[in-house]
Amino acid sequence: MDNQRDTNHRDSIETRNQGTDRWGGYAPKELTESFGEFPRIRGMFSVLSEIQRYYVIEERSDSLPKEYFTMEQIVEYFKVGFKNGLFESLIFLTLVPFLQVIYPSFKYYFLNEQVSESEILFFKTLSYVPLVLSTAFVIYIGKYYSGDITRRCIFALMNGRSIAFVLKGVLFYFLLQWFADYSLKNPNILYGLADYSSWLIWIFSDLNISQEQIYIYYYSYVVPSLRHISLSIVLIMGLFALLPFLAIFFKSYVRRVNKQIIKERYDDI
Repeated sequence: MDNQRDTNHRDSIETRNQGTDRWGGYAPKELTESFGEFPRIRGMFSVLSEIQRYYVIEERSDSLPKEYFTMEQIVEYFKVGFKNGLFESLIFLTLVPFLQVIYPSFKYYFLNEQVSESEILFFKTLSYVPLVLSTAFVIYIGKYYSGDITRRCIFALMNGRSIAFVLKGVLFYFLLQWFADYSLKNPNILYGLADYSSWLIWIFSDLNISQEQIYIYYYSYVVPSLRHISLSIVLIMGLFALLPFLAIFFKSYVRRVNKQIIKERYDDI
């Protein structure tokens, strides 16, 4: 019986000497698993949960190397950010042409109704809501930007999202410019689009609008407006791609300044 107790005591000491005693013998699951294995990330909330766990680990330990967050995990976080960036930008690129170009001009041209300033402001705000919410969520994740591991996590996530924003914004800009030039030089494109649009209007509304009217509407209003708004879309997407980085750098600067002030006050005591 005494020999068994001695053996258990030695095992406990060996376990604590491996570096897990800072958690009172209850190391986080991440530190007891194989370094080559990690749960596949599927979405932003899963990423947030992982970052929160890494944040707790780093708050309790100063000896965890940044290489614990492996290159494979960096690629995985980058993919999550990239996929979410594509989805967010898709919603934005769908809402902006419809709410800021097609609906106001359609209402003015076919319904003979002026679009009020409050309507314009409302639709512009509504078109930016997806980007604002997603950017606010990413900035919220930035609150855990403290240790080496959480920094690598957040940077990988934000880099993927920002690259998706920039690539899709630039691609959409050139696509709109090409479509505007090509459709104006080839009227059959707009005639085909007008024919399809007249069919939709006939199904979903009681408006009596001819195909020729829709063609003139596209030629005179929609295509020039899309060419103009494409530059605004690129600039806005670039801004929202940079905002999370600016917010994190500002928070880091404020944190360093506060630590320096506390240190100076402590030294003066």
